[in-house]
Amino acid sequence: MRIVIPQEDENQKKELSKKFKDYEIDYAEADIGGGADWWITIIILGGALFFQGKNINENLDAWKDIGNKIKSIFKKKESSNFLDKEAAIALSIAKISEKTKIKKIELTDSKSIIGKETNTKGFKLNFAPLDYYILTFKVNRIENFIFCVKSNGEIRFQDYFERSEWNYEFNWDSYEERENYNS
Repeated sequence: MRIVIPQEDENQKKELSKKFKDYEIDYAEADIGGGADWWITIIILGGALFFQGKNINENLDAWKDIGNKIKSIFKKKESSNFLDKEAAIALSIAKISEKTKIKKIELTDSKSIIGKETNTKGFKLNFAPLDYYILTFKVNRIENFIFCVKSNGEIRFQDYFERSEWNYEFNWDSYEERENYNS
């Protein structure tokens, strides 16, 4: 999982180090951009069990924890902060957990739409700053959540539907008024 911040932002680097102190953190510096140099710090969260091929349910609390921390970081709307698809998944899981108690969750589909290729000098990024991540989750076997997350942490679209049929009566804001099938 990668989060990118401007290299010169030492305060944010300290804040991220503090927020993710329970995780293994690596830092890498990279120069992205064409003519003008733009140095960034890539914060790599690794070594955690949830990245070692296990499904989300085996580490749901860790995914929610990271998602909530990412949400707090991206509240500031810094134009030069970016996240990769794994971080977008964590952010989405945190949003889902605000709406329903997750007993079982499955990432049923995930796509990256590349907004613009980014040149890098000496470092390979696994995402571009202008990507969109389209993520679909099945929750508690009957609820479905769809997200479009921009790599700057902005959730551009979120929706919810039940079972296999679209239910146009429901939308994200009226979610709490649904019939509760989980009792």
